[in-house]
Amino acid sequence: MTSSSSDIEIYLLKAEPSAILEWLANELGDVEQQQQKGDSHLWTINGMNIVFTPNAEANFGCLWIKQNNTQWATDLDCARSAHAALEREVRCAASEWSESKADEQPGWVKITRGVEKPFDWD
Repeated sequence: MTSSSSDIEIYLLKAEPSAILEWLANELGDVEQQQQKGDSHLWTINGMNIVFTPNAEANFGCLWIKQNNTQWATDLDCARSAHAALEREVRCAASEWSESKADEQPGWVKITRGVEKPFDWD
């Protein structure tokens, strides 16, 4: 059995908050709470706190699931699901970040048109 990441963080190209929320509700369950704080959308689904910030990095919105009680073991698993459902480019870290790897560049994976490619995102 593999262990799950403690949180999930992915980046979606030009994603609409309403589309992301619909996908999350289909995957994770009913939305318990919604609010907007500045540019960020804050949602609670099955007790998980989720933050979506459009245009967090250029044209990419950041989706952060603070407590990973999802079916996705890794950021990449979540990115694959988001890409399939939302049909847009999705990026995520190639591996889970940790203090011991803080000085290393972890590398990134982007999924475009069903193809996964490693790349450096500077």
